[in-house]
Amino acid sequence: MMEVIFEVLTCVLAAYGLMTLIHEILISIKQHNKGYRNSQVKLVLIVKNQGETIEGVLRNVLPRDFIRKLMPEGKLLVLDMDSNDDTMDILRKLEKDYECLEVLRKSEKELIFRYFEETGDNNTILEHAKRRNT
Repeated sequence: MMEVIFEVLTCVLAAYGLMTLIHEILISIKQHNKGYRNSQVKLVLIVKNQGETIEGVLRNVLPRDFIRKLMPEGKLLVLDMDSNDDTMDILRKLEKDYECLEVLRKSEKELIFRYFEETGDNNTILEHAKRRNT
């Protein structure tokens, strides 16, 4: 039991540390590059079978508002790699709660790269998906 608690705590702290590191790097870039908002930077979190931890991690990170301030579109993209637990259900629920969150399935992963190929277009990845399916 203690091992499971330790693993969960380690995962949460590691994710928080990663997000903090990314935040500091992006702040540094922003200070050195005035044209940062026009750059093509996309923050992507790739997860699989994280039903026990993903909600806590995202609820701790998303309200801090640094994603909206630093990312060109203010979006955090979460790519679920075919989880067999309730990860996707949790992500869809969080997507409704946080407008800065976009969730994709593994089958939609190519949309991440399409965002970079279409320069000068400020649509979100989900808008790209809608366009592609019509």
